Amino acid sequence: MINHKLPEIRTHLVVVTGPDSPISNNNEEFISLVLSAGSVISGITYINVRSFNRNTLIGKGKIDELKTKISEEEFDLIVFSHDLIASQERNLEKLLKCPVIDRTRLILDIFAKRAQSSAGKLQVELAQLNHLSTRLVRGWTHLERQKGGIGLRGPGEKQLETDRRLLGVRIKSIKARLKKIEVQRAVNRKSRIQSAKTVALVGYTNAGKSTLFNALTSSETYAADKMFATLDPLYRPLKFSNKKEIIVSDTVGFIRDLPDTLVQAFLSTLEELRSADLILHVLDVSDRNIYENKHSVEEVLKRIDADTVPVINVCNKIDLIRSKSEIFSINDAVQVSAQKGLGLDALNEKVISKLEPLKILRRIKLDLRQSRVRSEIYQLSNVIEEIVNDDNQIEILCEMDDVSFERLKKNEKIEAIQSKIANH
Repeated sequence: MINHKLPEIRTHLVVVTGPDSPISNNNEEFISLVLSAGSVISGITYINVRSFNRNTLIGKGKIDELKTKISEEEFDLIVFSHDLIASQERNLEKLLKCPVIDRTRLILDIFAKRAQSSAGKLQVELAQLNHLSTRLVRGWTHLERQKGGIGLRGPGEKQLETDRRLLGVRIKSIKARLKKIEVQRAVNRKSRIQSAKTVALVGYTNAGKSTLFNALTSSETYAADKMFATLDPLYRPLKFSNKKEIIVSDTVGFIRDLPDTLVQAFLSTLEELRSADLILHVLDVSDRNIYENKHSVEEVLKRIDADTVPVINVCNKIDLIRSKSEIFSINDAVQVSAQKGLGLDALNEKVISKLEPLKILRRIKLDLRQSRVRSEIYQLSNVIEEIVNDDNQIEILCEMDDVSFERLKKNEKIEAIQSKIANH
């Protein structure tokens, strides 16, 4: 495991605001990220730039200012709030004579610190290696000990080429191991889908997801008031359900501009969201950036094609506001306090009603080649009859709700030639 942790390192922050920075640039979140990594903040420099320097991101004057601060203060690391390309990072380190990392590297470090399961550690390591491969100069020869080092270095080959080869071998090995884990997860996921309804918790990091997960499932999983307290997916039965089994899952929290390397690395974990019957989007009503945070989570759901799954917005931490008038206006939301146990009965009722929508009797027409869609129809509905018509097409008579039918139609060409409310 390549783990670039920040164990009580004295850190100087460089908060860069440029032409592409969002209007609501959240510096508090950046500071929280640094503290979550275990660093001690020795100082902060705020920099506004009209245009970014191609070689160093910031101008010479600000670099000289940072040099002065390095000579006057004692700190071991500089962290930029803005992402740096490989050449900018190297040039800044040469000029400042101090290690420099950016926001993406910082987030990867935090994930490395939080991952507990073997799958989580592999996913984080893969993200680290993919990110650091563009920044490779030296320092990867410790991988040689993991792979034996035999036959990896030819006569006269440069150290950098050897390092890159070792890095490539390690990435390939991790991907192969993750592929096996992904297959196993897919089997487990299919088993859960067939035996129970699934509800997935999502939310901005530190919105109280894990606390709500514990409250809904009577669990005692780790929950803390810090960013990315939970990385590995957890599954528990919903304790309020008395009709049928409902499985609740909790996974990694999101942040704004979640690095693409992490989204890709955790794609198999995030698959749980795409296959869920219902998503509970947990929102922290005490956070003044609630709307921006909500939008950030919805953007990630779009990126992983989970935006068609039905959603209940859960406004959490209502005990931290002085009056209900302070609650932000979120359409069709349930107000709860996971910490105090407030509003959980109302949330349970809403979950049950969403998971048991009105069934529609539909006759769906398919081509004979659409075997995968046929299989999905059997998973999503109660099939009453199946025939092959005179046009050599499959007609399936089934009871299926509107949400399931819309999900089925999203990526497949299907037609319902008959629809009416099912009688029960």
